[in-house]
Amino acid sequence: MATQTTPFQGTKFYLGVGLNEEKAVTAVTVKPNATITATGHGAKTGDFVKITGLGALDGFYPVKSIATDKITLADEVDWSGQDAPTDFSSAKVAVVKWSSNFCAIKNIEGDGDTLGEEDVTTMCSEGTETEAGEIEYGSIKLTFFYAPDTPMQRDLRKKFYGKETFPWMMVLKNNQGSLYGTGFIQTSQNWSGEVKGKFDSGVTIKKAKRDYHLPVSA
Repeated sequence: MATQTTPFQGTKFYLGVGLNEEKAVTAVTVKPNATITATGHGAKTGDFVKITGLGALDGFYPVKSIATDKITLADEVDWSGQDAPTDFSSAKVAVVKWSSNFCAIKNIEGDGDTLGEEDVTTMCSEGTETEAGEIEYGSIKLTFFYAPDTPMQRDLRKKFYGKETFPWMMVLKNNQGSLYGTGFIQTSQNWSGEVKGKFDSGVTIKKAKRDYHLPVSA
């Protein structure tokens, strides 16, 4: 059997540039699947939606499937430990608007999330005992050709100086699905150039929350 690989060339990377019109959420299920119901939501499979007004369920989530007014979220979205909401008076959903593909990118490097540890040693312990602590979310480093007057790179500067937390999406080749998340620009555009070369630049996006993987066959 051939080794499964994922080529870099052909990858697509997008930044969120806004939201479509909010629609009222009228129903939610937390298990066995996370779903919301909203008339006229306008979402389709593969979209990224923002949910507000539902307390602990608020956030950005990928769409796995659509059945008329019902949106089923990605399998990695686990609401099973949450209480099903009963008050939908301020609950809304909106579909993320994406930038064009960031074709100037030459390299994408994603730092993994890290799990801290908590010391739970007691007087009866035979040694140091630890357990899993809080998750520290990683970052995404983008390297690209420096062209500061292009729409994408102007938007990067705007997001940094506005301290904006925004959605991002990376679409992988070879039917490996897509990664979705949110973050903010932790390090703004650097730049370097040399004789007989072109200016390079880059930014670091700090992940604000966990990311989600949506398989192609979802």
